[in-house]
Amino acid sequence: MRRHLVAFLSLIAAFAIAACNPLATNNPTATGKTAANPDAPPDEEYGEFYAEPAELAPVPVNDIVKSMRFNVTAMTLGKQVYLRSCASCHGDDLKGVPAAHVPDLTDAAWRFAGDDIETAGVKIYPSDVEWTVRYGIRSGNKRARGVEADMVAFDPQFRNAEDKAEFGDQRFLTDDEISDVVEYVLKLSGQDADAAKAARGDVLFHEGTKGNCYDCHEEDGTGDLPLGSTNLTRKDLFIYGSDRASILESVNKGRHGAMPAFDGKLKPEEIKAVSVYVFSRAARER
Repeated sequence: MRRHLVAFLSLIAAFAIAACNPLATNNPTATGKTAANPDAPPDEEYGEFYAEPAELAPVPVNDIVKSMRFNVTAMTLGKQVYLRSCASCHGDDLKGVPAAHVPDLTDAAWRFAGDDIETAGVKIYPSDVEWTVRYGIRSGNKRARGVEADMVAFDPQFRNAEDKAEFGDQRFLTDDEISDVVEYVLKLSGQDADAAKAARGDVLFHEGTKGNCYDCHEEDGTGDLPLGSTNLTRKDLFIYGSDRASILESVNKGRHGAMPAFDGKLKPEEIKAVSVYVFSRAARER
């Protein structure tokens, strides 16, 4: 009993301090400490101090984090699920694999709004992470995030069929005007920019019939949290690169980053556990 309590409290103290490969999620979740599962608590520990993984399934994810017994299991299982199903894109350290063009999951800059009514979605809960894990981003699922925040290609030859149907196949801006907008985005993000070109780009960025960039990125360029559009004042959040050439490519070709939906690919308890784990690794202050 004493040995179990010491081990349990040690794990709690450690946790307190402290797009993906869906095809890799078909492996059964192991229980018990093994060479392949070094973080798993021994089977005999389940009970008073550790919940069995399956016990997480019916519990709301926001309640899992309130329980020492549920949370310790969720953190252990969640790390295993993350490393197996998410790390290929987001990295073992959750900071994102550059080539995968995914966000850093350890900062406090959430890309999509949550469901908290008091803060209009600014406050994020584990259930908000669960929604993204379960339904994905532009995954084709009707509940997926980001559907309204596709970055349309300003060069018509790069528009997909959906964008052509909505926006047509005509140019919004000339090459020179696009170059001016790119210069303004460089200025917005605190980088060296041609002042005259950036001034012209400022007008186009806020002009409602041509550039119309502010419609998604807001007047000040800080992005729209419900839509999930990028905060253009922070170059560290540019997942496709923040240099002049990368911004130009984003404007010309558009961006349609996606994350698969894991509903049906992960067990219910695995979805909840990995959501708790990812939420725990994010910074708390924006």
